[in-house]
Amino acid sequence: MESVAEGLWGLADVQESRGEIGKAVKCLEAICQCSTSFLPIIDIKTRLRIATLLLNHTHNVNQAKFHLERAQLLLKSIPSCFDLKCRAYTLLSQCYHLVGAIPQQKNILNKALDLATHGDDELSATLWSCNFTSQLANALIIEGEYHNAISALDHGYASATHICSPELQMFFISSTLHVHLMQWEDVSVVASAVNRCSQVWESIEPDKVNSHIPHL
Repeated sequence: MESVAEGLWGLADVQESRGEIGKAVKCLEAICQCSTSFLPIIDIKTRLRIATLLLNHTHNVNQAKFHLERAQLLLKSIPSCFDLKCRAYTLLSQCYHLVGAIPQQKNILNKALDLATHGDDELSATLWSCNFTSQLANALIIEGEYHNAISALDHGYASATHICSPELQMFFISSTLHVHLMQWEDVSVVASAVNRCSQVWESIEPDKVNSHIPHL
């Protein structure tokens, strides 16, 4: 049955390359709807692929959410598959964000952050943690929880510092500045955030700085 799944995955690739997203989804859904059960890992990968296609090319968020929630149930019975679990979390977070279910999004992201602390590959786990942290901060901002958002961004900044990524540091510190500008409680706090942004920006290598500046 694995060869059947691989054949349908390949056919879905062809349809996607032609811009036939609906046909690509149908190829993949044929695996999920097959009367003969595939291995759980095949079902999981297929559902993640379907959700990705739906989120990237359609407005069918609810169908994407259905496949992701089903994939999550299957993943609970598998002790490994760290990256697949993280992908499911980040895509499901995106679904909750799109439908305005912010409390559910925050809940799923907190679970994702807990998972990220158990990754075997430190770099991969930290990058996933940064991903989840940025989404959580955004969700907190939407609900007006500015102080909690800043705490989340500070955590992300610390993670970026740990893996020596000035680009990620810049992302988190500039996001923190944005939150301070939104709530504007203290001019000195805003000025401090601006100074931190300047310090991080100056620490980025010149060739990388140029790559981040748009050509006008």
